[in-house]
Amino acid sequence: MIDPYFFCELCETKHSLVDVVDCKHGEDQLAWDNYNEFNKCPACSGSHFYRQKDFNRLLGCGIIIFGILLVPITYGISLAIVALVDWFLYNRVPDTIACYKCKGEFFGINSIPKNITSFDHHIAELYEEPS
Repeated sequence: MIDPYFFCELCETKHSLVDVVDCKHGEDQLAWDNYNEFNKCPACSGSHFYRQKDFNRLLGCGIIIFGILLVPITYGISLAIVALVDWFLYNRVPDTIACYKCKGEFFGINSIPKNITSFDHHIAELYEEPS
């Protein structure tokens, strides 16, 4: 089991959530007495979080493309195999928590609170910078 840590997208470094660590971008110290309570982000003080799988998206797309390329040879069976691989990986890969505001990610959290749900485009739109 890995110790919980926070990856700051702003300074591109890992910060342990067990030890008290200062991030040069953070408004607060990167530690909680109870780091399973996600009230605000230690780097940006954002209050909205979402859960996502800790899986490389590029690798996932590569697996899908590989299955698509094999369709003419396998008469579509490769898509069923890719779907089974996807289902297996989805159930085996742990979840992480990400902040909508700074895109910082929290890894190694044992129990993610029920109030943290999957990505919501409406909430993400609230944090977008106007162009």
